[in-house]
Amino acid sequence: MSSDNFDPQAAYETLMKVTNAVGQKHFIDDPEAYQIQIRPDKSISPGKFLNDPILPGGYKAHPTTIRAMRKDIFVGTTEVFDDLAFIINCESCKTEIDIQFWHFCPYCEASFPKSRVK
Repeated sequence: MSSDNFDPQAAYETLMKVTNAVGQKHFIDDPEAYQIQIRPDKSISPGKFLNDPILPGGYKAHPTTIRAMRKDIFVGTTEVFDDLAFIINCESCKTEIDIQFWHFCPYCEASFPKSRVK
């Protein structure tokens, strides 16, 4: 179900080489680790996250969604995520998915075709 073709270190190194119009880096050299608390809840639809009333700043998600999500996501602005976007339609359930965030389809648990994974 998972794809091991994504190399977070290579993606990080590529991002660290990016500069803006005046030649300055977009990102700091020292990465920061963020931890998000996500509590499993089978009543939540797969592929969705809801604010958790029990854990301030935390989320609830279906166990399949938690298994499907990449644990090595780069935190950035919407603009950064847009630059890294790799949108496909799941071949099984036809849902549009940005695979930079997922190991497999969080809706139907289908694997992504190897030819589509960077």
